[in-house]
Amino acid sequence: MITLDLPEDLEKHFWNIVRDSYHGDLQAAVTAFLKLHEKYGWKEQFVKDIKSVREEVRRAGGIKERVIEENVKRYREHRKIQLFPSPSGRGVG
Repeated sequence: MITLDLPEDLEKHFWNIVRDSYHGDLQAAVTAFLKLHEKYGWKEQFVKDIKSVREEVRRAGGIKERVIEENVKRYREHRKIQLFPSPSGRGVG
């Protein structure tokens, strides 16, 4: 059994969605909600993680342009090695 303890207007909206979009089938509505959460729920955590990293970088005094350039260069070199491996498997051939 599912019990909802929502503000009245939100609960009314929920039941209207169940009635209109799921023909009153609460099980189908909850199943759809769980599938959506499984598919998109990670994005909410990702956004929270990014905000946390930004705050930490800001507290640490930011990132210098030189550091950004070095990391972009390192990323591109690493990517090139992965895209064009040598026959020996040890980098660009």
